[in-house]
Amino acid sequence: MEISSSTTSAYFKVLLPYCLGLANPASNTANLARARDMFDTVTPVETMVLVDAVMQTVEDMELVKTIVTRMLHSFTKALAAQSRPFERGIPFLENLMSRNDRIAAILDSLRPQVVSMNSGDSPATYKREMVVALDQLSELTAHYTMKENILFPVVEKFVEESRCVQLMWAIHDDVRRTLKDLRASLEDAGTPLALLNRQFGQLFFDMRSMVFREEQVLFPAILPRIPRNVLLTLSENQHEEGQVDPTAAKDSSDGRIDLVTGNPTARQLVHLFNNLPVDITLVDEDDKVVYFNTPEHRIFPRTKAVVGRSVQNCHPPKSVHIVQKILEAFRAGTRKEAEFRITVGSRYVRITYTALYHGDGSYAGTLEVSQDITGLRDMEGEKRLLDWQDR
Repeated sequence: MEISSSTTSAYFKVLLPYCLGLANPASNTANLARARDMFDTVTPVETMVLVDAVMQTVEDMELVKTIVTRMLHSFTKALAAQSRPFERGIPFLENLMSRNDRIAAILDSLRPQVVSMNSGDSPATYKREMVVALDQLSELTAHYTMKENILFPVVEKFVEESRCVQLMWAIHDDVRRTLKDLRASLEDAGTPLALLNRQFGQLFFDMRSMVFREEQVLFPAILPRIPRNVLLTLSENQHEEGQVDPTAAKDSSDGRIDLVTGNPTARQLVHLFNNLPVDITLVDEDDKVVYFNTPEHRIFPRTKAVVGRSVQNCHPPKSVHIVQKILEAFRAGTRKEAEFRITVGSRYVRITYTALYHGDGSYAGTLEVSQDITGLRDMEGEKRLLDWQDR
């Protein structure tokens, strides 16, 4: 079934009311009776379209998570009939699947430790092993970041009904938060056993569910829609931290760019932006990302795939409504700047959004600037002397 035509099918018109009704299963019996016979033949494409429709209809992301989880449970027999039902040989996806295998193996290794924890064994050994496993899983969440910054922009470009990637991002954030909370709980000797079991249960469910959603729904649904040559260009290297090579920049015909107060070359501009102590993302008047810089240690990852992407899709789902509110205020001219300060790992980060306007006052876009101000908080007094050590 083509994605573009599926929403008008009789099949869809029966299944969507059933899916929406899963918000309250007790009152969904009539929809269930009409839809039950279709469960065993639902395809990944149809599932993706249904998720997209649910997300367009239901605003509460937590309720969307509940509905889609129940929906996938109903469709499990059909979706799991064949393992990894899609064309193989796309290096980027093969890499993701390899990471999924590692995630599954680590989760399997954790189960005996959870059993030991509940049997009352001495906690020292199994807690150490649990922490090691959680740290390994935390490293593997780079897998999620690669999806968010490399795969999702491509899905959004070629598949209209792609809102499911925002749901996936929300679950990625859930996993990251659970891993962080679980580690803290294990390090606290006073953590109740019931809380640990609840956190481990959530971790197991979310991570295994994500593997299923990727391999049995997302990949088989999108692969026929994205040109193979595009898929083959996807690479983990697109997300490696590092700076743009200035020699790759192309100058204008005379080698200079007129910036009114000067006329540097494109390469000089790359040097300039590479060495600013901030992350910069430039968004145009249509909310599309047009540029980002590459300082040596970028706080928030960006890849070339974000250029041309809606800036709303470059942020975690839980913060999209805030980004939208800021952009609407900037466009209306009621606000010209917004500021936030957050903790990112061990870093204290200041984020500012600044509205840009043309000479006639019309909205020109937004500049997002993020700066690690951890060290700045401790500064006081003056520093007038050069403290280099002779070598």
